[in-house]
Amino acid sequence: MPDISIIIVNYRGWNRLSQCLDSLTVIKDSRFSHEVIVVDNCSNDGQIANFRKIYPEFSFIINSGNSGFANGCNLGAANSHGAFFLFLNPDTVVNADALFLMLEEARVRKAYSVISCRQIKENGSEDRPYGKFLSLSTLTGWLRALCKMFSGSQIKVFEQTGNFIYPDWVSGSVVMVSRISFQGIGGWDDDFWMYFEDVDFCRRANLNNGDIVILKNAVVEHNHGGSSRINKRVTALTKTEVNISRHVYISKHETGMTAFCMHAILILDNILFGLLPALSGALLFFIKDLNIISRIYIQLIAYYLNVLKSETWLSKRSVNYPLIK
Repeated sequence: MPDISIIIVNYRGWNRLSQCLDSLTVIKDSRFSHEVIVVDNCSNDGQIANFRKIYPEFSFIINSGNSGFANGCNLGAANSHGAFFLFLNPDTVVNADALFLMLEEARVRKAYSVISCRQIKENGSEDRPYGKFLSLSTLTGWLRALCKMFSGSQIKVFEQTGNFIYPDWVSGSVVMVSRISFQGIGGWDDDFWMYFEDVDFCRRANLNNGDIVILKNAVVEHNHGGSSRINKRVTALTKTEVNISRHVYISKHETGMTAFCMHAILILDNILFGLLPALSGALLFFIKDLNIISRIYIQLIAYYLNVLKSETWLSKRSVNYPLIK
């Protein structure tokens, strides 16, 4: 049994994936053993056969469809053998020391703990792969500004002790958790097609009194946007899904008037405040960024109309959407 099962979910991000797998290929470390499982979310472009030849020591699984990050992670976990899972984005470049430090921390932390590390971009600048749970005060940029204006408070600085930062959630780009904790938490929630599945995962770990930890002495390179920014259509789609997943998260973790207000504020923010930029994008369609804004607006209108019809906040792309009655 390997110590770590490294699980990577890919969708047409082959260039970045090759860099990630190259970094894993050279890791031969006596301090731990590992396996690598790549779940391809049905890229259907013929590339996976080449990757199987180039990286014969790794396992490749073809998912039945582009069913999202959470669904792909669960499929990889179901076909793994390690005592610990490392869920890793394909646009990362890793090293043996970071893997070992995260493994050692995961071994000594209490049950349901989620471990991650610092992340840097390709140019060497620091990323911020963690944050606060969604609330009425953190839901949108203008709400955060209003709260800061009236309360005079600064952005929350998370607790830090020694080499550790304790945020509310860590990015799904680098997540280590024990197999036992993963199963106890219930795995990734594949109601989420894309985005906020990591926030939800950490929220459930937190509810089980697990620690959410960033290691400051371990670093992984993360180069964003490999498969989510291929063209205008894909960029608009993924940014639309960010907004949809906020609604899914709220529906799972908030109730009563709080949930109602949070949903209403998001709809107001997207539909009313988004109208003028969307009109600008329709008129100036030849400007890429404005055109994307217009596309997002149209897709969100369609989503909200479908919410009324289907009585669910789930995206149509969610693997569980057809199960909703």
